[in-house]
Amino acid sequence: MKKIILLILIISTNVFGQKKVGNDVFKMEFLRIMVNLEGNSNDYYSDIVERSMFSKKDSLKYGFINVKGKEIIKPKYTYASDFFDRKSNIIKDSIPGIILENGSEKIFPEYSATYWYKGNLGIAVKDKKYGFIDQNGKIVITLNYEDAFPFYDGYASVKENDKWNYVDESGKKIFPDSLTFGYRPIINNNAIFMLESKEVEKKKSMITENGSRTFVEFLNKTGHIQLKEGLININGNVILNPIYDEISGYFQNGLMRVRNNGKTGIIDEQGEIIIPIEYDDISDLKDGLFLAKKSNKWGMVDIKEQVVIPFEYNKIRYFNEGLALVVLDGKAGYINKENEIIIEPQYKFNFLGDFNNGLACVRKNNKYGYINNKNEIIIPIIFDSALPFKEKKAIVKKDGMSFIINNKGKEIKNISKPYLWLERNELIRFAE
Repeated sequence: MKKIILLILIISTNVFGQKKVGNDVFKMEFLRIMVNLEGNSNDYYSDIVERSMFSKKDSLKYGFINVKGKEIIKPKYTYASDFFDRKSNIIKDSIPGIILENGSEKIFPEYSATYWYKGNLGIAVKDKKYGFIDQNGKIVITLNYEDAFPFYDGYASVKENDKWNYVDESGKKIFPDSLTFGYRPIINNNAIFMLESKEVEKKKSMITENGSRTFVEFLNKTGHIQLKEGLININGNVILNPIYDEISGYFQNGLMRVRNNGKTGIIDEQGEIIIPIEYDDISDLKDGLFLAKKSNKWGMVDIKEQVVIPFEYNKIRYFNEGLALVVLDGKAGYINKENEIIIEPQYKFNFLGDFNNGLACVRKNNKYGYINNKNEIIIPIIFDSALPFKEKKAIVKKDGMSFIINNKGKEIKNISKPYLWLERNELIRFAE
């Protein structure tokens, strides 16, 4: 995992360091991935991977088609993100802008970078100063910050005089400068604040969030000074005292992950410990279960800390359609909720995630196909790339062209585009 961190840092430095606009948009996309609290992380490809793949394909142009294959927005953009809150961030001839779902375009040549996520205001960067503009390019919050991140739930993180704080959409600062913050967003009107404690030897760490990896260490720790973390609401009331080395920063189902002395547990909204802080790692609650790691092995526990799946796997995912992907001694397979092996861990296939619509995507000899829960090949392993099924449809690529297949493997739409992304809000992003 440390290699992944280094890879991302290398990508952000080398691939995008040459293009100011690209670097700024990359940073914003990275935050979007980290704090994504809505939807499934399998529903989109991160821009980290996308930009590393396409960084040298400068001739590519991005556009959008609908689910029937009709071209809705022509491919004329150097870059286009997925639509967030009915807006897509674009770069056109090195100039940033946005397009709306109806195809109308706004270009902002006066700024070196712009970025929208949730809400009506977007980040604007000019002369290395950050502020916020409306969709017509009018400055709403003056560009006088050293750094900034997008609005989320009505608040945005901003950096001034080397300190982070938050502003609302009128530009009003939320907290006094005496408090210490990182740039993680305000969620459910609560912000993470930090209090310096004793000097300690720190190691880089990661936590698991909804099955994805989240990089927290880079945001909150400075040198060897331990910053204890707590929660404060926008009215200045302390919700959680700063007594933990690390908190996830938000409650899901009334529960939050916390970390102390390298161990992780779960607390409730009253600060009571629900799952003891003694696990190497633990996930958020999903379908009544936590993924948990103990003595370097993964298993599952329930809300009462009863072991549901023993700690015997190298890796494990949540159950989906009654099966969970596990890795044992370097081999991947699937178990059911009784910990019975349904698909024997093996090297035969490289399993690529959960079952969707009764099928799982697999790779063999650099080709892709699909199996059922009996490990039978249902759709031949013949594709150059493939994505998981969604609503009985999947996007695959063969001989340089992408197309849509049904759950029988029959081609139902030839898109004739070399690069396709997953459908979001009935639009499919493509590049050619």
